[in-house]
Amino acid sequence: MTKKYPWLALAAVALFSGPAMADIQLGGPGVPVGVVVATKVPFKVSYDLPNSYRFVFRGIEARGDTLGAPGNSGTNGNGGQFHLSATVSTSVGGEKVGKIEFRDVQDFNLSPLKTLLITQAVYKATTSPISVSMEWAGQGNAHKPNGFFNILGEHQVAPPVPVGKLEFAVGDMLLTAAGTQPPGTATITRD
Repeated sequence: MTKKYPWLALAAVALFSGPAMADIQLGGPGVPVGVVVATKVPFKVSYDLPNSYRFVFRGIEARGDTLGAPGNSGTNGNGGQFHLSATVSTSVGGEKVGKIEFRDVQDFNLSPLKTLLITQAVYKATTSPISVSMEWAGQGNAHKPNGFFNILGEHQVAPPVPVGKLEFAVGDMLLTAAGTQPPGTATITRD
């Protein structure tokens, strides 16, 4: 059938492939893959993680390309400077920002993975879980952006409340490492 009508195979491919989707995948600790995206630049997207026990913000990374024209302003249509920033804040206070800059969208397209590590910020619950808010922002101009922009770190949900009981015999106990002296000290923490 395709020998007699070769255009039929091309029409079927065009019909079923659909329009090309372009976006910047936004990721971070505790964020399901593909759930948070930016479909155009500029953008500002937030995602909240309720009931968190611990969150560590270590930095950001980005890489991408564009499927269409890189922009509609600036030299040779490159759209001027292209900035990506991420902000992490919590219900217990504190906010930390990381920012990556590209010369223009073409630089974003062609550069290898850019990673910015920051002095890590550790947010931890004490008596009740905390809420963590992550915000990704992009300034500049990009037509049909395609790539990824990630917040780097760790996320732990609040652990279940311990149940049951722990019993010790009455009296003094010495804790020692195997084969060493003097006795050591044990500290029990919930982390």
